[in-house]
Amino acid sequence: MNDEKEAILAAVRTRIETLRLEAKGMVDDHWKFYLEESDARRDFADKSRLFPRIATTKNGFAIEWYYIRKWFKDKKEKWKKVTRYVSRGRSFRTNLEARAKPWELDVVTDFENRAEMIRREVTFLSVTIESYDRFDRLQEKRAEAALSEGLHYSGPV
Repeated sequence: MNDEKEAILAAVRTRIETLRLEAKGMVDDHWKFYLEESDARRDFADKSRLFPRIATTKNGFAIEWYYIRKWFKDKKEKWKKVTRYVSRGRSFRTNLEARAKPWELDVVTDFENRAEMIRREVTFLSVTIESYDRFDRLQEKRAEAALSEGLHYSGPV
């Protein structure tokens, strides 16, 4: 049982890592698109303020969006930015239509369509890992309780 569990968890973690690499490629492609378009668009107001990133979570990762809320100069006259996370809510999809510039809406929508599927799969895989962890903790508690009562516990530990 333990070898089977370890094999399943290894396969799940391998799949999560494959999805992470796919998501990283998507984020890198989006940044390349942004830099190319940024060079073409000289007007500051017309530049994109919306960017994706990958954040590590307990058993996987999350594809998130953030936007630049404002720019300001610090005491040394260097430009700094204030960013905000774009909340996704309870769904697997982030609504970005209000924040995206018209010229980038197609690219952002395509990115979000692919990211939605990755988020969904990573969530289910992460739940699998968490379920195994919870099961292990439950079995340990049952074994400790049986031992404290002087009973023999022969559960799948």
